[in-house]
Amino acid sequence: MATPSPSQKPVFSLPKLIANLAYHAMSVEVYLTPKPGLVDKRNNGSHHDMNLDLFVASADAIAPYMERFVIAGRASAKQSVTELLQRLRPIGQEAERVMLRATHGVNTHKGMIFNLGLICGAVGWLEAKQLKVDTLHIKEVIRQSCEGLVYDELKARVELPAATAGERIYQQFGISGARGEAASGMATVMNYALPTYQECLRASCSEEDALLRTLLIIMANNDDTNVVSRGGIEGLRFLQNHASQILENTSIRDHNIKTELIKFDQELIARNLSPGGAADLLASTWLIHEIVQLFTKK
Repeated sequence: MATPSPSQKPVFSLPKLIANLAYHAMSVEVYLTPKPGLVDKRNNGSHHDMNLDLFVASADAIAPYMERFVIAGRASAKQSVTELLQRLRPIGQEAERVMLRATHGVNTHKGMIFNLGLICGAVGWLEAKQLKVDTLHIKEVIRQSCEGLVYDELKARVELPAATAGERIYQQFGISGARGEAASGMATVMNYALPTYQECLRASCSEEDALLRTLLIIMANNDDTNVVSRGGIEGLRFLQNHASQILENTSIRDHNIKTELIKFDQELIARNLSPGGAADLLASTWLIHEIVQLFTKK
């Protein structure tokens, strides 16, 4: 086999690199332990139909679609950013079908596909437009591409019978869930999660400890429709208040946080509460941080 000439540059595929980071984000989230109410290495949280192996199989099945999101974002660069979501949606819907086949009908990653797909698409769009890939630009691309979601899919249907859990929760409580998060440009991630994660890393926390504290800050500030669906507003307030108390009673480098998280896990299992939306936003936080670091070093 011929040896490549030193003058030959290796072929660099941005879509593949971003897709690999997105796949790793899913792995980082599911293997992080302990996570209250969620599947991790300790237990299955508040789930009877999910386990760690199922999440791994699901992530493996949908991994190829992350590259397609980036490519679609690139292909949309000649159009307005408001057209981006329509380019990404068919890919996400196909990824959901593949996920359900891999999990025999269990919804492991629907929210993850939506969030990570938006991030991957935004990066592809920005890179093709030769715009800066940073948190501000990623936020604005997602916000502008999704700004009509809440009205089009929730407000405009408020007088109709709810067809989905998301519609029902919006009609009952005015909580817009993943759609509202996207329409805000992932405000929970940008305003709470990323600053917390980066502060922990600057304080020389391990990635694991930084992620656990970030998960708590997301739980404390996110109106998680997964929790509302299982436990109503009372369940959501319990989750948010308990997460806030742990944050108040522990410092950034407090190793007791894992003990508190295990107790919290037991509380959520007893109440059958699972903050799946927080898990999706945690993976999104890790992915955005890694992407921004990548482009900072380019």
